[in-house]
Amino acid sequence: MNKLSMFLRESGTARFFIPAGILLLAFGIFLFIVNNNNKDYIEVEAIITKAVLVEEEHIDSDGNTVQATYNLTVKYTVDEKEYEEELGELSGYKEGEKITIYYNPKNPKEITQSKSLIIPIIITALGLVSLIGGIISARNAIKRINKMKEQESKWANG
Repeated sequence: MNKLSMFLRESGTARFFIPAGILLLAFGIFLFIVNNNNKDYIEVEAIITKAVLVEEEHIDSDGNTVQATYNLTVKYTVDEKEYEEELGELSGYKEGEKITIYYNPKNPKEITQSKSLIIPIIITALGLVSLIGGIISARNAIKRINKMKEQESKWANG
């Protein structure tokens, strides 16, 4: 059997999980860096002053309801100074509602809705599991290939 085709056949799982794991790890580390920059942000209550519809509520191809998405502008007060900034695209909020945001104490115009590390931890863990699974799969593929070569050698030599 052609060595390349044997390798490709036996290593399919590893060829998927190793790159997927590396990409997930890289993305998780990126999110850690972004959230680390937000760690000193201070919580403040804001009021949604504008909610511009970006995407209407609809049913996706799997039959699931997708909530409407709005580009939100919020008003909040820091040290008795009022700010009004765009928060970004979110669903589930309407004009006039109160929302918790976080602002940069060095520049109160920089805001975010979350400074949680849960998502970076989950993505990094998934990346690590995928990478380890891919490495184990590659090791097992190499063992199977070597076993097949040994079997072929026995058959060839009688």
